Amino acid sequence: MKPVILAINRLIPRSRTEPTVDRVATWLAARGIPVMHVENGSGRWEDLAAARASDADLAVALGGDGTVLASSRMFADLGVPILGVRLGKLGFLSEVEPPVVVGALEKWADGNFWIESRLMLELCVVRDGETVYTGCCLNDVVLSRGATLRAVEVAFEIDGQPVAGYAGDGLIIATPTGSTAYSLSAGGPILVPELQAILVTPLCAHSLWLRPCVVSPNSTIRMYLTREAMHSVVVLDGQESFSVYAGDELCVRRAHYACRLVRIKQFNYFRVLSRKLQGETGG
Repeated sequence: MKPVILAINRLIPRSRTEPTVDRVATWLAARGIPVMHVENGSGRWEDLAAARASDADLAVALGGDGTVLASSRMFADLGVPILGVRLGKLGFLSEVEPPVVVGALEKWADGNFWIESRLMLELCVVRDGETVYTGCCLNDVVLSRGATLRAVEVAFEIDGQPVAGYAGDGLIIATPTGSTAYSLSAGGPILVPELQAILVTPLCAHSLWLRPCVVSPNSTIRMYLTREAMHSVVVLDGQESFSVYAGDELCVRRAHYACRLVRIKQFNYFRVLSRKLQGETGG
């Protein structure tokens, strides 16, 4: 029998996580399903290599939307479906609440679920003709000025066509899933999750004409720093970062795989959106 991976967010107090982790582990053990644990301990996800090699049937993300985002980067390329269990605030991605987690797992075991595919992005950083960094994300790729108040000078092109060069805080390349995250705060539009598209949102651009744009999911976006800047970084899903310098080429395109989210019940996306934007929290 194939194992189930438990991706546990240890940044949440154990008093909130352990009861749910224990319920999930007990249910799996009672059915003879092997369990692999992956936990974010001292700044990294521990035991990840073993979990990736386990040929798992399911990854249960125990935390919140951030844990689902991390799980997508860890397991989406393997095609492992992800079930999000919400131990944090109201989220879009982690739909299952702790009191009903066993019922959700029973529906999964009985095949009473469906898979929702979400577009992901891949990033490649090229420096002096060599690839120095690659990564993937479910929400967004952000070229940021980093820990400085000074604007950076950015240029970008779409499908080989130069679009703009400007001074500002950076540039956000987002998926429809990520359109309600950093991009929304920067003035970008909301895209429904099932839309196949890529969103390009300039971040605090010192320009009156430059606005967010939505492009084909098959487009390739290239970004550059046109002037050396201290502390500039590229950030994936707000969780992984890599320092970049003038002359680096940052290439963003659709990943060749999708994030596969396990859905147990129908929900009203716009109702959840309204609650989140009004600052409400759930159990």
